[in-house]
Amino acid sequence: MPRSDHDLALNTLCLVLATQPEITEHAERIAFLRACPHEGLADWYPKMVCQQPYKPRAALCEQAGLKLEERIEGEFDLVLLMPERQKDQTLADLARGFDLLKPGGILCVALHNDWGAKRFEKSVLSVAGGLDVVCKSHCRVFWARKTEKLKEDVLHEWRGAADLRRGVNDEFWTKPGLFSWNRIDDGSALLVEHLPVDLSGVVADLGAGWGYLSHQILSRCPEVNTLDAYEADRDAVEAARRNVGNVKARARTRVHWHDVTAGIEPRRYDVVVSNPPFHEGREPDPEIGMKFISAAACGLKPFGHLWLVANRHLPYEALLEEAFDSVVKITEERSYKVLRAGAPRHDLFFQKPKFKRGRR
Repeated sequence: MPRSDHDLALNTLCLVLATQPEITEHAERIAFLRACPHEGLADWYPKMVCQQPYKPRAALCEQAGLKLEERIEGEFDLVLLMPERQKDQTLADLARGFDLLKPGGILCVALHNDWGAKRFEKSVLSVAGGLDVVCKSHCRVFWARKTEKLKEDVLHEWRGAADLRRGVNDEFWTKPGLFSWNRIDDGSALLVEHLPVDLSGVVADLGAGWGYLSHQILSRCPEVNTLDAYEADRDAVEAARRNVGNVKARARTRVHWHDVTAGIEPRRYDVVVSNPPFHEGREPDPEIGMKFISAAACGLKPFGHLWLVANRHLPYEALLEEAFDSVVKITEERSYKVLRAGAPRHDLFFQKPKFKRGRR
C-alpha cells in the first residue's frame, strides 16, 4: 500500500531529527501538536507530551505509550507540529507552537509539499526572521527559534484564525479545518430532504461533523427521544455540542468523541443516519465508509434502519445487501445517492450458533 502524504511527512520529520542534532540536543521538554507515533521518535517519548484531536491517531499515540493531553500547557524547549492542510487552522497551530516555546526554543514543522509546505515555510520565515529547511520525499521540514525577532502582531492575528465561530449563514457554530466548515455539505442537505419526519426512538448520527444532521433531526423529528452523535474530530465535537444544544427538543442528546470504525454500542438504535467520510487525509479510502456501515448494522436493533448518503461512485451497495435484509435506493441526484437499509443481519456481527435464516 502506498504511503500517504501524512506518512511521508512523518517519516521525513524523523529523518531530520535523526540527522540534525541541533534541533533536539538541548530539548528536555518536547510538545508534539497533532502528534503521531513513529519508531523514529521513540528515543524522545519520555520527554514528550502530545496533543491529537483526531481520535484514531490519538488511539495510536496511547497504544505507543505517549502522554496525551487535551490541551498542552507550559513552556517547552522543542515543539513538533504536523499540521493539516487548511490554511487558517495551520496558521493557528503555528502561533500555538510558538506560544508554547521557551525563549530560544525551536518550533519544527513537517508538511507534504501538496499540503502547502512551501507557503507555510514562508509564513514562518516572515514571523521568525530566519529558519532552516530540509526537503525530501516531496516534503519539507522547517524549524525556527523563538527570539526577540518574533513578530508578535502577526502571531496575534494567527491565534484567532481558527477559533470557533458562528458560520453558515450565522446559524451554526463551526471553525476552519472542519469538513465543510463554511457551508452545508450537499450530500447532507440531500439526505435531510429525504429523511422522514416520523423518525422516532433512539437515533445515532455516525460521523456527525459539526452537527448539521443531528441538528436537523432534532428540529424536524419530534418523536426522537434520544440522539447520540459520534465524531472522531474533537474540534468538530465542540461545535456539534453547541449546535445540537441550541435546538429546543425533548430528546436527550450526547456527542461522543469516538472513532466509529472501532464500532458502537450493539443493538441500541432504532435509526442510524450517516454521511460517512471516505478520505484519510487526501487519499480516498472507501473502506472507511464500509466500516461505518458495519458499525451501523451492529448498532441497530433487529428492525432498525440505516439512512445513508454517499457519492454515487462509492461501492457500498454490495456490503449493504450483505449486511441488511432490505436495501432501497431512495434517490440519486447531484452526484450523490441516498440509501435506506433495514433489518440488519446480526448473525454476521455477533458470535452465535449458526442457524438457517428466513426473510424477516
